[in-house]
Amino acid sequence: MSAGGNPPVPTREERKACHGRRDAYFACLDARGIDDPGAAGAACAELRRAMHDTCPKAWASYFEQLRAMQRKKARLYQDTAAPGKADP
Repeated sequence: MSAGGNPPVPTREERKACHGRRDAYFACLDARGIDDPGAAGAACAELRRAMHDTCPKAWASYFEQLRAMQRKKARLYQDTAAPGKADP
């Protein structure tokens, strides 16, 4: 912890490692068609653990929440844009 009680800011290399682990985890989810990281179960658990071990806790949680929201938003847009779904 720094003097103000906040965790130290990650270095460039730590950020790079964090983003790499996040990308690997999300690629695993994509390969399995999993939109919500919470629903992955054991499928990508090792990669999820690696991301959480490498990234600051707040970042890892944010990445998962952001992915879930982005996927939900994309599904909503896709559903409303699909032929036959629009109101006459």
